[in-house]
Amino acid sequence: MVGEKAKKTKKELVGFLTGTLGIALATAILKFFEFEQFLYNVALVFILVVLLIASRFGLWPGIAVSILGLLSLNYFFITPFGTLYIDSAAGVVAVVSFLVAAIITSEIAARARRNTEQAKLGQQETSALNQVNVAVLGEAQPAPMLQQVVRQVTQNSEAGFAALYTATPDQPDQLTLNASYPEVPAAGPPPSFSSALVDSSFNRKEPIYARLEGQGRTAYLPLLRGEQALGVLFVFLKEPKETTKRKPSAEKEKEVFEPQERRWFQILANQAALAVDHANLIAENALVASLKETDRLKSMLLGLVSHELRTPITAIKTAVAGLKDAGTELEPDELTEYVEIIDQESDRLSRLISNLLDLSRIEAGRLVPQKGLYFLPEIVGQTIDRLTRANALAHHPVEACFEDDLPLVPLDYLQIEQVVSNLLENAVKYSPVNKPISVEVCQASRFVTTPFQPGERPGETEKTERVPGVMVEIADRGSGIPETELGHIFEKFYRVAPGREARLTNPVPGSGLGLAICKGIIEAHSGQIWAENRQGGGSIFSFWLPIRSV
Repeated sequence: MVGEKAKKTKKELVGFLTGTLGIALATAILKFFEFEQFLYNVALVFILVVLLIASRFGLWPGIAVSILGLLSLNYFFITPFGTLYIDSAAGVVAVVSFLVAAIITSEIAARARRNTEQAKLGQQETSALNQVNVAVLGEAQPAPMLQQVVRQVTQNSEAGFAALYTATPDQPDQLTLNASYPEVPAAGPPPSFSSALVDSSFNRKEPIYARLEGQGRTAYLPLLRGEQALGVLFVFLKEPKETTKRKPSAEKEKEVFEPQERRWFQILANQAALAVDHANLIAENALVASLKETDRLKSMLLGLVSHELRTPITAIKTAVAGLKDAGTELEPDELTEYVEIIDQESDRLSRLISNLLDLSRIEAGRLVPQKGLYFLPEIVGQTIDRLTRANALAHHPVEACFEDDLPLVPLDYLQIEQVVSNLLENAVKYSPVNKPISVEVCQASRFVTTPFQPGERPGETEKTERVPGVMVEIADRGSGIPETELGHIFEKFYRVAPGREARLTNPVPGSGLGLAICKGIIEAHSGQIWAENRQGGGSIFSFWLPIRSV
C-alpha cells in the first residue's frame, strides 16, 4: 500500500496511452476496410475499446479514450471526412449517442473494477488480520506475542521497520520499546524516527503522519482501549521515488498517506492494541498466579519452620538442659550421647538453612555454576564413599556401573556433588532396608530446545537439536511413584509420604527442598532431570549434562 497515489497516476497514464493506441489501431483497420458506411459498427468497436480500458485502468482513462474515440469517429467516419464539422442532424445524433454510451460504459466498467479491487483488498485485509490474530493466539508469553505482531505489521504494510512502544501498569505515562521488526540495529531506529512524536501521539491519542525528504514516511499510531492509551505503533516506509518533497505544514500532514493507507494502518493499530491488551492480561494473570504461589509457599514455609526447625532446636535445647541439670555428675556415656545429639541436630539445622539459601539463589537466578572439566564417575564415586563413611547409606548396598571411555563434562564440582548426594539420600528414604541402590553413568544424547541467535534464521525463535552428553541414573527398589506424583516431585516443599502416597500424615523426614534444588542446579548447567518408575518396582531418578555448551 506504499505510494498508492503515485501508483494510481502511473496506471492511469498507462491506460490512457494504451487506449490511444487501441483507438488508433481500430481506426486504421476500420478505415482500411472502408467502414465509413457502417457508422454504428464503428461506434461499437470504439465502445469496446473504451470498455476494455475502463475495466482495466479505471474511470478517467475510460473517459479520456471515449473523447479520443469521439474525435476519431467524427474526423474519419462522419461526413464531411477529414474535419470535425458535422453537416447533418444524423451525424450530431450519432456523435452525442456515442459519447453518452461511451461515458456510461466507462462508469459501469470502472465501478465493476472498483468493486473487484475492493473485494480483493478486503480479502487481503482479512488474511492479514487473520495472520495477526494467529500471531497473538499462537504465543503464550507477552514478549514473543508482541514481536510476532510487529513482524506481521511490517510484512502486511510493506513497511521497512515497525516498533511497538507500550506503557506498563505501574508506569502508565512512560513508554518503553517492547518489540520491533527487524531488530533495532546498533545505530538505533531509522533517522526519521522521533521520540517526541511518539510521546505526542501517545498523549494526544491521535495518529501523527510525517515525511522527511529523501528518508521516508512515518506513522505514529496510538494504541487505544476505550479512552486509555496503551502505547504507540511506529511504522516507517521508505520514500517512493515519485515523491521526495517534505510536507511540513500541519494542514497537509495527512497527505503523507492516502486515505486507504491511513485506514489500513488504523486497522493494524487496533489489532496491535488488542495484542497489547492481551499481553497485559497475561502479565496480570501471571502476577496473580505468582502471588498465589508465593502465598502457598509462604504457608508451606511456615509449616516447615514450625516442624523442621523446631525439631532440631527442641532436641538441642533438651540436650543442653540435660547437661546443665546434671552438672559434673554425668557419666562419660551420657555426656557422649548429649554431645552427639547436639552435633547431629546442629548438622540437620545447618543443612536446612543451607537448602533454603540455595533455593533462594536459584529463585533469584543467582546460582551461576563455576564450571571446569570433570570426570563424572569420579564425582559419583567420591560422593558414594563420603556418604558410606557417614553411615548415610547403611543397610543399602550401592551397585555402581560406569561406562568405559566417558568424556569430560563441563560442570561445577560442588554443585553436581550436591545433586548426586541429594538423589542418593532420597533413594535411601524410600527404599526398604537391605534393598540395593543402583547407580549407572553412561553416555546419552538428548533433544534440547534453544533460541536462535539474532539473524540466524529470521522468523523463527527457537530450534530443537540432539546434543551429546553424560547421564547419571540412580534407581531404588521401593514401591515406585504414582503417576499423579511424577509431575510434582521436583516442586519446592513437595514431599511424598511413605509408600509413595501423597498424604500429609506421617511424612518422610525432610524439608521437601532437595529435589527442587537438584532441578535448579541441573537446569543452571543447561541439563535435564526427570523421574520414572522402574520395571519390577522402585523408581529411577536421572539427570543429564551436555558435554558442550548449549
